[in-house]
Amino acid sequence: MLKKFWFFIQALLNPLVPSRLKYEVAGCIVYFISPIDFIPDFIPLSGRADDLVVLLWGVKRGYDLIKAHKQSLSNKK
Repeated sequence: MLKKFWFFIQALLNPLVPSRLKYEVAGCIVYFISPIDFIPDFIPLSGRADDLVVLLWGVKRGYDLIKAHKQSLSNKK
């Protein structure tokens, strides 16, 4: 688990990985932990749905970030 986290950190620090991916992942993390939401959590169903959508988007962009990092490592060889 620690190796995967370290690989993710390396992907964030890799200058060959597009900055847009890095910003999207960071934005999703900040939005998810922030107490301020577009739709307040006390509204039934839709209040939690926006958090879920942002979380799933962040996970997908995190995988894209790792994939871009792996591709940049394979291009170096």
